[in-house]
Amino acid sequence: MSVHFRLIAALTVFLASMNLFAQLQVEVKDGSVADYNMAVSPLAVLDGANAELAADIVSSVEKVFDITGFFNVLNQKSFLEKPEVPMDKVDFKLWRNVAANGLVKGTIKGKDEIVLDLAFYDVNGGNKVFGKTYKSTKAGDAKKSAYRFAAEVIKILTKEEMNFMFSKIAFVEKKGESYSLVVTNFDGSGRKVLVGPSSATILLPEWSADGSKIYYTSHKNNNPNLFVVDLATTRIKTVSSYEGLNVSATAHPDNKTVSLCLSKDGNSEIYSLDTATNELKRLTKDVGTDTAPSVSPDGSEIVFVSNRSGNPQIYRMSLTDLSKVERLTEQGNYNQDPEYSPDGKKVAFSGRDEKYQFDIFVIDLASKQISRITQNQGKNESPTFSPDSKLIGFSSNRNGKNKLFLSNVSGTKQIAVYSGEGEVLMPSWSPAENN
Repeated sequence: MSVHFRLIAALTVFLASMNLFAQLQVEVKDGSVADYNMAVSPLAVLDGANAELAADIVSSVEKVFDITGFFNVLNQKSFLEKPEVPMDKVDFKLWRNVAANGLVKGTIKGKDEIVLDLAFYDVNGGNKVFGKTYKSTKAGDAKKSAYRFAAEVIKILTKEEMNFMFSKIAFVEKKGESYSLVVTNFDGSGRKVLVGPSSATILLPEWSADGSKIYYTSHKNNNPNLFVVDLATTRIKTVSSYEGLNVSATAHPDNKTVSLCLSKDGNSEIYSLDTATNELKRLTKDVGTDTAPSVSPDGSEIVFVSNRSGNPQIYRMSLTDLSKVERLTEQGNYNQDPEYSPDGKKVAFSGRDEKYQFDIFVIDLASKQISRITQNQGKNESPTFSPDSKLIGFSSNRNGKNKLFLSNVSGTKQIAVYSGEGEVLMPSWSPAENN
């Protein structure tokens, strides 16, 4: 059994006219925009700007467009126009010749003050649609500016609001018998170790509601206790240390309450804990094993895993009336790792199929329809939604060892974003940062 049953600032849009805007709108079907080819030209590097930063910005913008599943990002090797061509001298014929529908082009200038000038063009119409100049003194801020630009382009084309670019992902990295609690940017960059490396097992990281702390379970005191680490100070505090399991913490929107699984009364049950007063409230009372809670965005209910029906299935329970319990999954004999989407419309989970492999599934709560995100791609576990509910992160061993993967919610686009020396386990996506 795991721990879940096996130890369980404001942007300016330049549009020629409302007619142009209407022409640019594209229809999103099943999470993708058919036949829309996006070209992201290398930046022209001017006035001593950092060429490596320029390349990183372009790669990052390409990755944002790619992972949404909305666009086909063109290979730079096919481009016919040089990056040094001025932004007001774009030869749209050359871009049409490589089948581009949209074009992102720009310049980067300066060392102490970084000036990033970006523009988006409608290649078929031969028009500049949107452009903005960003100034910053740090490479990281310049990269965030590029993300803001990409988000605006996506919004122009699809009307979709996205902020996953301004978030982080926490996960456990296991190398041999050593465990670390690691945080990266959404794309796997900026790796930072918060806890470890340690020979004591680290499990199940979960962000606080405000994104300033991460809860996790560790056996460092010879018992699976719940801890919390402050991201700013890296200070660690014990949250729950009852004898037996203290696992699967999930943060409530009030930023002080967590629900978690405890076995202090002899059976694995779900409790809520006020971390300010230490007041404990038992939520489930069943002879079966109840674990892995996830709190809804409005704090009114939880989804969790229980084997009360004979094998692990996903259930939903009201927190205002604990007698209201609904079984959400009927198919499969081993379903685990449920997580609410931040918009409250979906629940992702991992389930074992007929080949005894775990895959990622998503329940639409309105229709109760279940869609499959992964299949025949190794073992896929621990789904976690991006803060805008547009992407799902998960752990997958499809390439030999567990890596951090991202997928759009339809499953049509999946990419690996992090592969360190160890195995990536139990990812957890942060709330969005203030961008």
